[in-house]
Amino acid sequence: MLKNFLKTKNVIKRINFSQFNNLTMDRTKIIQLLQKSIPPLDGTQHKGQAGRIGIVGGSLEYTGAPYFAGIAALKVGADLVHIFCSKPAATVIKTYSPELIVHPLLDELDAVNNILPWLERLHALVIGPGLGRDPKIFEVVTKLIELICKKQIPLIIDADGLFLITEKPELIKNFTSPVILTPNKIEFERLCSKVNGITGIKDLNKNITILKKGETDELYCFNPDLEWKLNEAGSGRRCGGQGDLLSGSIATFLHWTISTKNMIDDENNKPIDKKLLASSLSCFAASLLVRSCNAKAFQIKGRSMLATDMIEHFHEAFTELYGT
Repeated sequence: MLKNFLKTKNVIKRINFSQFNNLTMDRTKIIQLLQKSIPPLDGTQHKGQAGRIGIVGGSLEYTGAPYFAGIAALKVGADLVHIFCSKPAATVIKTYSPELIVHPLLDELDAVNNILPWLERLHALVIGPGLGRDPKIFEVVTKLIELICKKQIPLIIDADGLFLITEKPELIKNFTSPVILTPNKIEFERLCSKVNGITGIKDLNKNITILKKGETDELYCFNPDLEWKLNEAGSGRRCGGQGDLLSGSIATFLHWTISTKNMIDDENNKPIDKKLLASSLSCFAASLLVRSCNAKAFQIKGRSMLATDMIEHFHEAFTELYGT
């Protein structure tokens, strides 16, 4: 567990996640900041306001990944999730959950124009879960990323989406909206070798945030004061689907933190970049939540634990960490 390093004497205005043994804001303060962004369940909001999330992924071989990402976004608290997949994956994904809105459009001849009207409605997008590496699908996704950039939609890129970005890092060079990359160890190493390390990623675009997944989750971004490491909770079980649960969770938290109009100033009264702050907070919130779900499911199922077992614990973990 993260430790409390501060005794409250003055109003703390700066967030520094750089090293856990040098925090200028303790875990309680971080959670309090996150709680400010969570939409209240008081009946004042309309359907869709808490999040309309898009998942781009799902192929003949991989139907579980987009489901996990989508259901996680909903379990965190998004209102609607749209999954844009290839035709062979659509019917299968629909059978997993009636809550997911499934669009079998990725492999259509005019895929981009058919998906375009839906982009206008979305608060955040996740590209990659179950996407596969079909060159024709990659062509469609490349054009979608260019449109997402122009429309300034927050973007999370995972799995095979990261493979595409590693091949074409210029795709995310001009984003003015937040871009969050969620590589595992191997994906991280491939990306770093392509763009001259973590410094190269930061230099590519200051709006990029990297959440390196592993035994310890590590966040890197242009502002080192917003970087952190987290190894709380979790388990030794590394079943498939956990990264998809993480990416979907980040999407909902990212919409919430971006929508929050608070601006946190440092002690020199220089405003912290709100987009990077939102990205850092949303990754922290999702990482801690998914790790807690992992620990709870592992305690019950042990070696037999699957990603589907983790889903059952979202409500309990969320309530314990962030309230209702």
